[in-house]
This record gives sequence, C-alpha cells and structure tokens, in this order.
Amino acid sequence: MNSKTKNMNSKTLIIAMLCPFFMFAQNHKMDKKREKIEVQKIAFITKQLDFTPEEAQKFWPVYNQFSDARKQLHEQHKKNRKNIDDLSDSEIEQVIDNHIILDQKELDIKKKYHAEFKKVLSNKKIAKLYHSEDQFKRELLKRLKGEKGKRTDYKRK
Repeated sequence: MNSKTKNMNSKTLIIAMLCPFFMFAQNHKMDKKREKIEVQKIAFITKQLDFTPEEAQKFWPVYNQFSDARKQLHEQHKKNRKNIDDLSDSEIEQVIDNHIILDQKELDIKKKYHAEFKKVLSNKKIAKLYHSEDQFKRELLKRLKGEKGKRTDYKRK
C-alpha cells in the first residue's frame, strides 16, 4: 500500500468515526429548533386565549397530552412514507390504506381531545384555540419560507 492510499484510508476512517458525532449535533440542533418553536407556540396560544390562572392550570396538561398524541401519530405518518416508484401495486395499496387509517386515528384524537377541552374551556376559547393553532402554523410557514429564501439568495451570490 502506498502512502497516498494509507493517507486516504486514514481520512476515510476518521470521517467514518466522526459521522455519528455530526449526526448527533445535527439532531441536537433540530431538537433545539423544535423546542424553540414549541415555546413560541405556547406563548402565542396563551396570548390569544388570555387564560385565567385556573383555566391555564386545567388546560395545559390536557393540551400537552393532545400534542404528544399528535406527535406520535406524525411519527407513524413519517414511517409510512415511501417512494411509490419503488413499490409494487399491492405495496402501494398498503401504503394508501395505512395513510387512510392514520388519518382516521388523527380525527379520533381530535374528537377525543375536543371533548376534553370542553371540560376545561368555554366553546369560545376552544374556537380561539383552533384558530390560534392555524394562525401560528401559517405564520411559522411564512417565516420559514422567508428564511429559506434568504439562504437561497446567499448561496447564489
């Protein structure tokens, strides 16, 4: 083995050993972003609904359970995503069926927690909650599109 090959193998080995650290750092960075977004969402909802201390005390545990159930379902949706060009017709049918089942589960979660929200909030505040979630999502997407555009512009220069 010549010195050039040894040097290349050493670099490859170092890169392979460091890869998990880079992946962990990337995952940690994404977790921090998600955490920051979640804090912003809580602040936004709190401001929009103008909770009394009693309402907040009763509402947030229920909402956190609702959010956790939705996150678990989102993870299942991600697992169900496949490149349909690589699948047989029966496999595609299974993916579609699973998607419909997950959509039904999402609706079941919404119905369950809507009933729970009715126990702790007025109908007016429940309506404001749903509107606030949609409004936050739209504003977040708008902000993310703006950041993406800035990065794209930066790369072009």
